[in-house]
Amino acid sequence: MTEPFQSRVARVIADVLGVPAASLTRDSSPDTLPQWDSLSHLNLVVALESEFGVTLTDDDVMEMLSVSLIEIILTERGADA
Repeated sequence: MTEPFQSRVARVIADVLGVPAASLTRDSSPDTLPQWDSLSHLNLVVALESEFGVTLTDDDVMEMLSVSLIEIILTERGADA
């Protein structure tokens, strides 16, 4: 059985930011997580593209401002859920 989509997203974010996946909510964002700075945001983009087999646009990258928005953008890009 494969890992659920939201769990995969949370795992990737947690791995990149170095926080427990259980501490993330759909509202987690750079405003609520001090570890989510500009460099970790770029690392997050690369990790998400690799995990989900998508290519994110510059606009996507700029709009990835919360866990829920990341899920929406990945779904729009056809992420292999």
